[in-house]
Amino acid sequence: MSPTFPGAAVLSLAVSLLPARVTSPMGRAPKPEHGLSAPKMWQDRTGHFALERPAAERWMLRSGVRGPDGEPVPLLAMSQETGAQLVVQTADGIHDIRLLARILMENLAGEARVHVEDVQRVLARGGEAYGFSFTVADEVRGRVAVVRAGDYVALAVASWPMGAPPEVVDDV
Repeated sequence: MSPTFPGAAVLSLAVSLLPARVTSPMGRAPKPEHGLSAPKMWQDRTGHFALERPAAERWMLRSGVRGPDGEPVPLLAMSQETGAQLVVQTADGIHDIRLLARILMENLAGEARVHVEDVQRVLARGGEAYGFSFTVADEVRGRVAVVRAGDYVALAVASWPMGAPPEVVDDV
């Protein structure tokens, strides 16, 4: 062991033992927040699922809209600013969500100019989930996730333009 190492260790300990002086900042100090702030949640009207709202103000969340097939869509989140969107639907009576994710992937892969990646297990709070990514030509990227939520299954389809900033992708 080098003789300089113990000297350096003693010197660093000696410096840390010197009394520290605490002073209050000059001027106005911001009011400290009490505890951690809980994330803002968006709750489905039926109570089947809840999502953490993105912190950015660019998102408009709507419920009770109808899809192209006339079926109700529990959540449609859109960003007019970026063109990104998220659609969440629910279903019951689905036993094998991995199979459902694979069927969705195969159906989407059959569309023109669409490239899909393989189904993978996805991290999800409180349950099993599978998903896959897709691209449409050089225009849009997206992700599909099938998540077990108690007795129900939530299907989330998110898409965003290729040139969207990273924070939009993080929000989705």
